[in-house]
Amino acid sequence: MRARSTWTPRLADSQAPPADRLVTALATDILDGRLHPGERLPAHRVLALELGIAIGTVSKAYAILERRGLVRGSHGQGMFVAYLPPPDLGQIDLASNMPPPMLADSVVADAIVAVSSRIGAADLANLGPPGGRLEHRRTMAAWVAATGLELDPEQLILCNGAQQAIAAILLSLGPDSSLVSIYTEEFTFPGALSYARQAGHPVHPVAIDEQGMIPAHLDRVLAGRSARTGFPPVVYVTPTLHNPTAATMRGGRRRELVRVARRHDALIIEDDVYALSEDRPAAALVELAPERTYYISSASKALSPGIRIGLIRPPIDRRSATAAAVRALSLPVSPLLCELLRELLDIGVAADIRQAIRTEGNRRTDLARRILGSTVLKAASNGYHAFAPMDRARAGAVVRNAEGAGVLLTSPEALMADPSGRRSGIRICLGAPTFADLTRGLGIVGELIRGSGSASESGPVDG
Repeated sequence: MRARSTWTPRLADSQAPPADRLVTALATDILDGRLHPGERLPAHRVLALELGIAIGTVSKAYAILERRGLVRGSHGQGMFVAYLPPPDLGQIDLASNMPPPMLADSVVADAIVAVSSRIGAADLANLGPPGGRLEHRRTMAAWVAATGLELDPEQLILCNGAQQAIAAILLSLGPDSSLVSIYTEEFTFPGALSYARQAGHPVHPVAIDEQGMIPAHLDRVLAGRSARTGFPPVVYVTPTLHNPTAATMRGGRRRELVRVARRHDALIIEDDVYALSEDRPAAALVELAPERTYYISSASKALSPGIRIGLIRPPIDRRSATAAAVRALSLPVSPLLCELLRELLDIGVAADIRQAIRTEGNRRTDLARRILGSTVLKAASNGYHAFAPMDRARAGAVVRNAEGAGVLLTSPEALMADPSGRRSGIRICLGAPTFADLTRGLGIVGELIRGSGSASESGPVDG
């Protein structure tokens, strides 16, 4: 006689369909360690009866969990927990902005086996055309299409992640790159700031509010430019789940930003790596202004950090220069990674992981709100980073003290378009640690913030 499962059946408290609620409930208990590797789960019929749902609903939920590698079925024996927790690294990493780990070893292993039958030595020896092979560009177009944005694969350029995409675009600007001015949110992605400065581009901060970059302020700073060159100014912006503040622009804000860019003949770099949902909040900037927008996306922020496949959809007249810059920075994207992504898309795992990241992001940002309270300026429900505004000196002290307590945070200066400014804050990355470590880390950060004074002393981030 088989041993009975110790799990108490439940459905997650949400408006989602029953199968998704069961997936969320089981995944939460597995990831949090309340269910251990090898532990038996309830039989389909038993679980359906106890929860008052159809057996087919249980089968669907178990299939999703199995595709994610959280459970495994054994013929004639039942369903068992398969997830192995990550090792304890000794520090709590709230500095690395990566999605919660959702891909399991077994899923990756099965996908690699499937890919091995499609890749040969000739595929590895052939670098392919500038911009990447068309079949791989189609794969990335399908990846972006899952977020509700249709792109022409012929217009895409593949690269090794979104960071290389940003670096390549900045490298391709010219003719005299030292005179190309970059305008970006006053707090933004540290990598973009670093690449711009390494390329010799002067960086100018633009004020932000709860929707991100303020078009009226961008209009003023562009109108007040002292230097005029033969190359237009460039606006780098993250309109969806802005890094670090998690702000998202609504449709009217995006249209106004495009009007300002056209008024000053500015190019736009649209960093869209955090577009996790198929329900877009508004049209992408590349849809509103395709003639002047470099669109960037990648698989790493919504699937797994190691699947470093990025894409650029540049303005048509800038494609050759952009492709040349990508090629100058490194060899083309590995066909193995491209085929791995294709396999994960084909078997439905990519869609499952994307949904799981949204669900887990919601759980983690809820935790951040409970622990940090009003110190968090913005923590989007389906994202995985939050921002606590405060002056630069206090932010630096909190980061240093947190490191002494075993919690890693990003240096506030790294986020600032103007490192000499007074307004700053702390980016809190919620995805990398286990949920238990995240709880401990947020508790430490919350105590340090409260001990250093109110996080709102420097005023809201509203321009």
